[in-house]
Amino acid sequence: MIDKRIINTLLIVDIGVVLFCYFFGTRTWLINSQIGFLSSILVVLASMHSYSKMVQRQVDNAKPLDDEDDIEPQEEALKEEQKISVLESLKNSRASISLYRIGAYGVFALGFLYLSSHNIFHIPSYFAGISLPIVIIVTLLFLQAKKGDV
Repeated sequence: MIDKRIINTLLIVDIGVVLFCYFFGTRTWLINSQIGFLSSILVVLASMHSYSKMVQRQVDNAKPLDDEDDIEPQEEALKEEQKISVLESLKNSRASISLYRIGAYGVFALGFLYLSSHNIFHIPSYFAGISLPIVIIVTLLFLQAKKGDV
């Protein structure tokens, strides 16, 4: 589940970006940074959601080891790992092909195409907009893990 602190921090930073662009930037800075910021947020949050669902599914399907009889010899375990079917591969890769992520990348691509087709694409402001959410989310998750909140 996505933490409310992450969402609140992203909203506060976005308000700061809008105010910065309003007072010190131009309309091009505002449009590029907002399209980059929002599309980056969508991609990161969709990825986090997909991976958390995948991990939860794996935890729910895990079989607990109660007896030592359940432990397979090492060679048999290696053979089992090598015999992964196509269906199992698709099940394991669901996080990479989720509809949320496909939609988020679609928004990302459409935003870029919009900016470039209207000749208002500005690399520094777009890159800043893309980078900020990633840096914020990684920093917050690192700090939460360090505190033990995760």
